[in-house]
Amino acid sequence: MVSSKIIIDEIYWDRIQLFISGHAENLDISRSNFILRNLMETKALPANETQTNGSDFLCRFDVAILDDGWYLPSGQYLLVNQQELDYIAQINPKFLDSKLYVLTEEQLEKYEEKETKNGKNNYLLNRYTEVFRQGGNSKKKKYTVKPKISEEVNEFVLDVKFDGVPKPRKSALSKRIKAVKKRYNKVSFKTRSFFFHSIFKGSKMMHTKKSNSVLFTSDSRESMSGNFEFVYNEMLQQGLDKEYKIHQVFKPNITERRSFIDKFRFPYLLGKSDYIFVDDFHPLIYQLNFKNIQEIIQVWHAVGAFKTVGFSRTGKQGGPFFDSKNHRNYTKVYVSSETDVPFYAEAFGIKEESVIPTGVPRTDIFFDKEYEKNIVEKIKTELPFIEGKKVILFAPTFRGNGHRTAHYPFFKIDFERFARYCEENNAVVLFKMHPFIKNELNIPEKYEDYFFDVSDVREVNDILFITDLLISDYSSLIYEFAVFKRPMLFYAFDLEDYITSRDFYEPYETFVPGKIVETFDDLIIALKEEDFEQEKVPKFLDKHFKYQDGKSSERLVDHLFSEQAEEKNKDVGEIYG
Repeated sequence: MVSSKIIIDEIYWDRIQLFISGHAENLDISRSNFILRNLMETKALPANETQTNGSDFLCRFDVAILDDGWYLPSGQYLLVNQQELDYIAQINPKFLDSKLYVLTEEQLEKYEEKETKNGKNNYLLNRYTEVFRQGGNSKKKKYTVKPKISEEVNEFVLDVKFDGVPKPRKSALSKRIKAVKKRYNKVSFKTRSFFFHSIFKGSKMMHTKKSNSVLFTSDSRESMSGNFEFVYNEMLQQGLDKEYKIHQVFKPNITERRSFIDKFRFPYLLGKSDYIFVDDFHPLIYQLNFKNIQEIIQVWHAVGAFKTVGFSRTGKQGGPFFDSKNHRNYTKVYVSSETDVPFYAEAFGIKEESVIPTGVPRTDIFFDKEYEKNIVEKIKTELPFIEGKKVILFAPTFRGNGHRTAHYPFFKIDFERFARYCEENNAVVLFKMHPFIKNELNIPEKYEDYFFDVSDVREVNDILFITDLLISDYSSLIYEFAVFKRPMLFYAFDLEDYITSRDFYEPYETFVPGKIVETFDDLIIALKEEDFEQEKVPKFLDKHFKYQDGKSSERLVDHLFSEQAEEKNKDVGEIYG
């Protein structure tokens, strides 16, 4: 198939006017528009002027008034040719060929020192950077427009930064109000912290012996679900609810405040409970000194050890340092296999003997034939359009730094070619996007017979039962899907930079159980040729799933509670950690 492209051939400035010229390949641009669009897709700013001559184009952007009469704000911007479909402009390869530049020996050395291909490319592109300084020489207040290859999306962007922008002046009254709020928040935090720790310590002193109570708590889950649900149901199955009082304290995300009652109930239960289950980062518990007779049990929400977390990121952005208390007070961590033991011990800063490979509770459903039969019928009823179709699940992780900037570059998907593949192969694509992703998936109306957004479906694991092929990138969902021994493709268009910034426990290229493709062209080719490297799946499964019998919940509960049975009738004094 002939590929259509927009190629940038030249970038230059005239005062504050940015000019970008180039050409189109296999594309009529005579009636199209050129815009600058940010990666979060919240800004789409048309060129002040566009000239076309056949396949050639010249765009002019006045950066001082581009945003509805105001300057182009900070952010990374793609040059986009808007037609019925959007075409993302690519930089001419000549810009990225070091042989076409006259580099000094020192410059060549710096170029070679760059670890990644994009690092080298951006070193060359840096000479096209334009910097505007206030008064011509200000070191603090400057406006920079830097052409580069974005590490987030592996595409050419204009990286705009306005440094030293003064904050809007505030009136004396607003300043006073802000100061009062700041003092109030400080006092409020200290007061809440005082009461929290006081209640915890008081509860701990009241319950010096076993209290026969269990607490499930999460700062990123609003109800009993995930691994918690399977452990809880197994406890009920074994009749442990008759022996233990089971409590739960949840909130949907880490930034949401607890209810008034839970502000008192939560620290009380933390001081009282014999067993405290967590399944994610839970900052409040890391500052507490629990009794030695208490068990703090981590049943991590993800299967396996894929992307680095916790102390595995020490020295990197967002990672804890060596003296951090984060995670360190877990007494037991339950994982999928022996392979995961050293990785989880490293991530949580705990001894390896505290990491136990019993299997992951929520994976039990994948080995339950009765559940599979029922859920397939249920999903087919809820999603009738999958009947008789090959089902492809597109489930990538997000890009950006955390939930505030999380997005996915949907322009990396060629919907037209994807739809054509579906038409020719009697297939449909289900898009399950990460809940953090802010920008919406807009499915073109003419492709609504082939593409369906199922991001609102609560349990992605249920969707796996009706999935014939998974397309992902860096999501831990690949562990669960491996159980079905079905093919996977890994669309990792930003692999090199993702490895540099995030890193993995094992080399990505040899770790993932399927074919890696870095362009959408290669993805379509792999789909058409059914080139999935599926032979990697059984080896991956055997390595990362010690047990494939649907009894992980049972093993965990047996291990945890039978281990403590010997201590049940002992008179244990008050021992503090």
